[in-house]
Amino acid sequence: MKKTFLILGLAALFSFWAQEVQAEEEQTVGDQGKIVYDLEQGGTQTFAVVTPAGENMFIEVEERPNLLRSVKNGNYKISAATPGQWKAEYQITISGNKITKAYSPSVVAYTGSFASAKLSVDNTKQATYYLKRKVSLITTSINLRAKLLTNSISISY
Repeated sequence: MKKTFLILGLAALFSFWAQEVQAEEEQTVGDQGKIVYDLEQGGTQTFAVVTPAGENMFIEVEERPNLLRSVKNGNYKISAATPGQWKAEYQITISGNKITKAYSPSVVAYTGSFASAKLSVDNTKQATYYLKRKVSLITTSINLRAKLLTNSISISY
């Protein structure tokens, strides 16, 4: 009973945060969804989405403080969560309109487990946190990807 209230409370809290931020949501492409973080707006932008599997997911991109930065250069924390199931996050550094570093990966499974987790800078414009989540006998792949665009960061899941 306490778990139910905790899960409902967390879902309500995440929903409240998601309503506070005015951010654009990019249309889904195929069976993989995407959101777009506006680099010019900056700050913390939170998105509430429904995955292709029908799960509620909350994605947050947070600009990290950096004294020596231009408009697009800086550190950003990428996080995603499905309430009561899992949470994953990592940070990226953007310098000279390139993703130069992906670091501080973290993943928590509230139900099931993670069979593998690998953070990678795929190229100068893209970093991906590759996750394999196992619940009972079913293993699913989650690719939390940050792609640097002209004035934004596109997050796909």
